[in-house]
Amino acid sequence: HFFDVMIPQENNFKPPINIRLLDQRPNGFTPLVGKWIIHDFKEYDPDWILEQLTAATSRGDKNAAQDKDSDKNSLLSEEVEEKEESIVETVIIVEDEIDYPTGCAACLSKKRKVGKDMTGGTPMIIVDESDDWEFLSMYWWSRYYAMQGNILLYKTFLHHELPILVVYENELERSFNNFSDSIKQFKLQRCPKLGGDPDDEDDEKDPDIGVYKGSFRIYELNADDSKNRSLIYGTVPTVGPIQINVRVYALQGIRLACRSRIKENTCDAFLAMKLGTREIFDSEGSRIPNTRDPMFSKVYNLNTMIPNQPQLIVQAWDWNATVEGRDILIGETRIDLENRYLSVKRPMCGLTERFMIDGPHKWRDFMNPVQILEEWCLANGIGVPEYSSDGKTASVNGDMFNIEEFEKHLINYEDTTRWGEYKERIALYILLEFGLIRDYVEKRLLTDPVMPGVPQGRILMWVDIFPFSEKPPEPMMVDPPLPVKQELRVIVFEVTNVETTQEIDPGPGMEKLNDLIVKGNFSGDKEDQVSEVHERAVNGNGVFNWRYKFNFQYAYLKRKVMIPGDIEDTYLDPIVTLKVMDGDPNVNPEPYGYVHLNLARMPRGMAKEEWAIMDIIPEYEEPPKGKDEVFDPDDPLQQRPPKITYLNLYKAKKTQGWWPLYQKQGDYLVKTGNIRMELEVMNMEQSEKRPAGFGRNEPNQNPTIGPPIRVKTQFGALEAKVATVKFIWKSPNRMKFILAIILQIVGLIVAALMFNGPSAVMSGLLG
Repeated sequence: HFFDVMIPQENNFKPPINIRLLDQRPNGFTPLVGKWIIHDFKEYDPDWILEQLTAATSRGDKNAAQDKDSDKNSLLSEEVEEKEESIVETVIIVEDEIDYPTGCAACLSKKRKVGKDMTGGTPMIIVDESDDWEFLSMYWWSRYYAMQGNILLYKTFLHHELPILVVYENELERSFNNFSDSIKQFKLQRCPKLGGDPDDEDDEKDPDIGVYKGSFRIYELNADDSKNRSLIYGTVPTVGPIQINVRVYALQGIRLACRSRIKENTCDAFLAMKLGTREIFDSEGSRIPNTRDPMFSKVYNLNTMIPNQPQLIVQAWDWNATVEGRDILIGETRIDLENRYLSVKRPMCGLTERFMIDGPHKWRDFMNPVQILEEWCLANGIGVPEYSSDGKTASVNGDMFNIEEFEKHLINYEDTTRWGEYKERIALYILLEFGLIRDYVEKRLLTDPVMPGVPQGRILMWVDIFPFSEKPPEPMMVDPPLPVKQELRVIVFEVTNVETTQEIDPGPGMEKLNDLIVKGNFSGDKEDQVSEVHERAVNGNGVFNWRYKFNFQYAYLKRKVMIPGDIEDTYLDPIVTLKVMDGDPNVNPEPYGYVHLNLARMPRGMAKEEWAIMDIIPEYEEPPKGKDEVFDPDDPLQQRPPKITYLNLYKAKKTQGWWPLYQKQGDYLVKTGNIRMELEVMNMEQSEKRPAGFGRNEPNQNPTIGPPIRVKTQFGALEAKVATVKFIWKSPNRMKFILAIILQIVGLIVAALMFNGPSAVMSGLLG
């Protein structure tokens, strides 16, 4: 409706707009039911709206959503840098140097770095081969975990310029003012009853009676102005209902409330949907038993008419939660589809950050970016974009856009079977620059209508909306890969130079004899696996040839080990720990040295024992050096390996070599020995085909482990005498022993002379 009225030009003197809701009754009586008064006209002024639109489409400014995303990305990037700067003191980019995307300066994949000790020495090339991006990028969930603090996944997506995801911790509409840019909502307030008391308490308890949806444009209309009034309204639809298709992705329940009295802190959750007259009660297909964090991963297709039936209701129920076998409503969330469908920011289908025509992240909108950009420009009074002949540049609203600004590395876009045309890609980047809703997922709050405002958990989900006249594209695959049963086999061959202790200090220069054992433990194991005892190991050198076997379930996308629980599962880092200990706990109950290895990102074993330095341990931080400590390149104890490689054992499958043993002394890790071992990971099918026993038990194969060859320290009678002589000779009191022996010899000579002297003298005198 259009009204030509005379009002003052100054906003302070403009009269308010009264919105009234009347009840049209058959007898002609039209009582006033509710009303709303508008005092501020600024947001209804087309000139002000145009200013906001110009600011949003300007290259120099970013909208709030983009600022939020970039801030989050920068925080994650800083965490990446802080985590990986601990690997080397000084980083120098050498061969294959490339300019990595913003926020990915610490990406190590296919990137060579040089670590150099502050005191000099041989430089080390550090290579990271733990990036298994081909597998990780196959799943939608990898994008979600990348934005939920998984630094390795986040680094992978940025490095290969794959589309990332925006995760909203609350409802999407809360971040965008309920999408009131096109259609605003006015809460109508209750009017006093006819003939009643205006101060009636019943009216004050619930003053809101409903919502009126609409919009206004107030502009000056000159007598000679022939302006087309329809342009003032932009994206406001034509009068009449619109039929739409709705696709709901319900992914996961988060900390759902347990309201059952017969279940202990858990629930059997399932989903239900309501949209208009259509109801889905999926008690069989979506039910996940015994958990408060159910992984639904379900996709539902519905349709409705707007504005007649605009509200989508998503519910979570607890199956068979009462003694009588009834289901209990855990909570529900409501989504206004009309606002999303009509919003200028186009939240009806989030824009993927990369235009891919094939693969797990392919384009899922029914319109291509070029069509969306042209429609959006026409609806907002902006000129149609102009493209170059090759499609790599475009001009919109006086600004030039070049595809090289958004695609940093051509090597990532060489596969033409996955990436769309340049024209489509540059159009998508322009849409993202203009602040349209990016590909997202939201954590919506669940509440019970009986207890409004009381949180009952959250649901991870998003909604795509398509016109009924258009064929919707195929739904995305949101099924996560299930944890895989794996077996880790560790063979410990030997340990060397372990700094041991004894009850009685043998003194300087003496050999230390200890009974050594090696204990192995994997994340989630309550008990250690123990090797046989190497008795009387000399100076911390022990030989074991002992196999350890660990069985676990590995979640590839989380890069975690899953520990099943009665109520909820626990996820831990896949860390294997080897500890060298004394066989007699009375001598030393603490380990002489240990090594922690994260199988998802661990250093490859060194080929030489002297290369097993502490610098290969990611957690190692070099203590400050004294003034007199100088690097000696000729000292074998200070040799450094030419290259340090970090690998993902689940990708490499097998590695062997030397690793350092260490202890934590104060705030620093200090090396206390070396260990040579072999690590191999395999699935259960491979494990059955290649059986192997624990230790050296049968079946002793894959590989076969022979008995250890150890230094013999048990002596016979003659060897005991020789060992005694060696003991005396190496003793710090050997001079006292030698002096005592000399005195004994001299004493025997003197005694012999005294005993035989008189008879010898008399014999000489008597002839």
